[in-house]
Amino acid sequence: MSLKVYLKKSIWAIIHFIIIITIVNLVLIGTTEFSKIMYDVIYMNILVFSVSIFFLIFRYRKWKECYKDFYEGLIQEKSVDLLIPKEDGFEAKLIKATIKLKNKEFYENVNELKEELDELNEYITKWVHEIKIPISVCELISDKLEDTIDTNSDIPESLRGELARIKFLVEQVLYAGRASSYSQDLLINEVNIKQVVNEAVKKNAFFFISKRIDLRLKELQFNVLTDKKWLSYILEQVLNNACKYVGENGIVEIYCEEDEKAIRLCVRDNGIGILPKDISRVFDKGFTGSNGRKKWKINRNGIILF
Repeated sequence: MSLKVYLKKSIWAIIHFIIIITIVNLVLIGTTEFSKIMYDVIYMNILVFSVSIFFLIFRYRKWKECYKDFYEGLIQEKSVDLLIPKEDGFEAKLIKATIKLKNKEFYENVNELKEELDELNEYITKWVHEIKIPISVCELISDKLEDTIDTNSDIPESLRGELARIKFLVEQVLYAGRASSYSQDLLINEVNIKQVVNEAVKKNAFFFISKRIDLRLKELQFNVLTDKKWLSYILEQVLNNACKYVGENGIVEIYCEEDEKAIRLCVRDNGIGILPKDISRVFDKGFTGSNGRKKWKINRNGIILF
């Protein structure tokens, strides 16, 4: 937005002015003896150039004031909708028309993509509800296996573990589908934290029992304003990971901390922890961390365990 840029933009207008003033001077000199009109020509040129420079500077300042916010907004990658030039000139109208057209194209693309995502989410939701039926059947089969297979065999327990993991992953898919419409699926109510914790623990009960994890529930009798469904989902994720990475006879503590501004729900375990280099990436989608990959193993039935 410098004067150099404005002069470059106005170069043809400046050339046109110089040509006009040169023609006028040549006509005056060619029609009258130069010695008689020399001072008049010089005075006229000084006056014309002074007025022209004044208006050039005036137009530059007005141009800079008009486009400064818009230019700086583009450099800082701000929303240009709020920085449209106030001038009514052709360039300003052209910018406004361009922004309006691009916004229209953007909203059309967004709506098209949203429709495709809605269709995909609808399919995923139907699939999740349908897959729960064969999972329940497999659980019944697992119960029957306990009565028919040697009690020393760990096949029924391994099968139950994998079924529990499948159910957990299916719930993940369901909530991942809902996450795209999070704002519409959010319902804030008064929720009892202890009740939410008990439900989340119950859903992960198999993992606590199979690894003989010592679950320690401390002070949890608090009512908070939150979305119960999403709080339950997050807590179930945390507890599942705690069970996964805590060793046999490990410890998981769940408690609340209260201060003047908030109530914090805390989950603490004595598992393998997270390496310092991985802490900044723990919320990245699909990230497992270096310690997490070390926990994979295969039991004698060829089943991958954590």
